[in-house]
Amino acid sequence: MPAVVAASVVASLAAGCTAGVTAPVAPTTVGSAAGSTPDVSLTPIDPGPPPVVTVPAPVAGEVARVVVTRQGAGRAARNVPGVPVAAGHTYTVEVACAAGRPSTGTSYAVYDAAPGTWGHGEPLYSRPFPCDGSVQRTAHLGLPAGKVQIDVRGLPGDAVTAYALIRPE
Repeated sequence: MPAVVAASVVASLAAGCTAGVTAPVAPTTVGSAAGSTPDVSLTPIDPGPPPVVTVPAPVAGEVARVVVTRQGAGRAARNVPGVPVAAGHTYTVEVACAAGRPSTGTSYAVYDAAPGTWGHGEPLYSRPFPCDGSVQRTAHLGLPAGKVQIDVRGLPGDAVTAYALIRPE
């Protein structure tokens, strides 16, 4: 009831301020259309089977790789060190990830792998990639000479396979 009284007071005041002036008033609507509701589904969609990601075989001159697989309720990561980065050479990073639902929160990071440095400090290089079953490549990457390691981060909870590797070009 107070809203009706307030509306009539506002209408009376407005009428007094516009005495002698007439203007058409267009109806207003709230939202996309009066009386309609947006098409929104709050029901989770079955993601279906995750895409198949095949981890490539090692090649001569590979400097690092990590393979992550689902193991029961958790994951198992296998880091495979390769040969040291050669000064003056460029490399290609190849990554892929498969999960029940695609996501964009994954990334890879290249770290210095000198003794005592693993897991410490900032990565030498990192880049996001989608976890959607596609293979992503970063080419012409220059790295400092010596041993490096690669890691994947931000894997979705339903990730089944992910890998990242560094190969010479």
